[in-house]
Amino acid sequence: MSDNLPSDRTLPNDSNDQLIEELRESLGGRFEIKKKLGSGSVATVYLALERELGRLVAIKVLSPEQAEDETAKKRFEREAKAAASLSHPKVVQVYQLGRLPDGTPYLVMRFVRGRTMEERLRGEGRLPLDLAQQILIDVASALSAAHAKGIVHRDVRPANVLWDEDNEEALLADFGIAALLMPSGDDNVKLTQTGQMVGKPQYMSPEQLRDSDLTEMADIYGLGILGYELFTGEGPYDAKTTTEWMTAHLTAEPLDLVQLRPAMDPQIANLLRRCLNREPNHRPTASDIVRDLAQDDQSSAGVAGDHGQEPAGLDQVIKRRVPQIVAAAAALGFGLMGIVGQFVELGRLPDWTFDLTIPFVPAAIAAATVIAWFHGERGDQKPPLLEWILLSLIGVVWLAVSVGILLRG
Repeated sequence: MSDNLPSDRTLPNDSNDQLIEELRESLGGRFEIKKKLGSGSVATVYLALERELGRLVAIKVLSPEQAEDETAKKRFEREAKAAASLSHPKVVQVYQLGRLPDGTPYLVMRFVRGRTMEERLRGEGRLPLDLAQQILIDVASALSAAHAKGIVHRDVRPANVLWDEDNEEALLADFGIAALLMPSGDDNVKLTQTGQMVGKPQYMSPEQLRDSDLTEMADIYGLGILGYELFTGEGPYDAKTTTEWMTAHLTAEPLDLVQLRPAMDPQIANLLRRCLNREPNHRPTASDIVRDLAQDDQSSAGVAGDHGQEPAGLDQVIKRRVPQIVAAAAALGFGLMGIVGQFVELGRLPDWTFDLTIPFVPAAIAAATVIAWFHGERGDQKPPLLEWILLSLIGVVWLAVSVGILLRG
C-alpha cells in the first residue's frame, strides 16, 4: 500500500465521491480521510488519520456492488471479528467495525506502510534466503495464533501478506473468507454452499477443491505454496491455467526446491514439501513450522552472507554454471573473429568489420557472465534490477567503442 500523503492534505479528484461523504458522516470528527489507497472488486481502502491518537489507519469499505449481497456482508463482518479476536503482532489489527447510513459495513484497521508480498515478488522475483525464512516464520506464527482460536484463514497467499517497512516484518491480513472451527451463537453461519469455491485455485488445498471437511491444515498447504514462491519466485507445480493448478494440487508432486534454489537449507525444503502433502494429517502444524524454522535460523546464523544471500565462492560459481556458459560464449566469440578475419583477408569484407569484432567479443563474454550469474541455476529466475543495470553498462561501453572505431575508420 502506498503511503505518500497528498501535498495539500486533501483527497485527489474523488472528494465528491458519495461513498467518501457517507464514510465521513459515519465517522464523525474522529477520523480525517486523507486519500484512497486502492480498490478492488470487494472493497475500497482509504488512508485516514485518527485525530485523537494522531495515528494513521486504513479504512476498508465494502464495495457498493458487494454491499447488496448479504453473504458478502457477512464475510466482511466475519473478517473484522476474526482479526479483532486475534491479539497477535503478526496479524493486521482491526480497531473498529462500523456501518454507513445505508448499512454498508466498513472496518478501521492498522495501516501498514509497505507492499504486499505479491507486489514484492512481482517486482523483485525470489527473495534472499534469510528474508524468505523470516516471512515464513511471521506468517506461521500468525496462523498458529489463529488456529489456537479455532480460526482457519483459508486464503494464505502473497496478496494477503503485507510487509511492514517500518518494523521490517510480515503481517497476515484479510480474514474475509475465514472459517470458524468452533463457532457459537450468531457466528454459526455457513457462508459458502456445497460445490462453491472460495479463494484462488492456485493456493487452494486438495481438501478445499474436494469440498471436504475443513481444518487448519488447509492453511498449512497455502503456507507451503507461499514458501515456494518466496524462495524461488515460482509456485511448486508446473501449472499455468486454473485447470492445470487444480489438477496439480490433486495429483502432482511438488518440484524439488533444492534443485530450484541449490543454496537453500535442505531441511527447510523438506519442511515445505511436507506442508504440501495431499493428506492433511501428514502436514506439520503452524507451531511446528515456527519452531523448526526458528531453530534453523539460529543454527545457520552467520553462515550465509549479508541478508541471506548465497556465498559468492567457487561452489556458487559452479552451481550457477558460470564456467560452462562463459566458455561457450568465448568459443563462439573467437570463432566469429576467425570467420570475419578470413573474409577480410579474402577481400569479401572491409577491414573495419574485423575491427568491430574486437570490442564485440569481450562485451559478449561479459554479458554472458552476467546472465550466467543471475540465470545459471536450474529453474526460472526473474531478472533483477542489478542485472539490467550491468547489461546496460556493458552495452553502452561496447557501443561507444564501436562508434569510436567507425569514426576513426
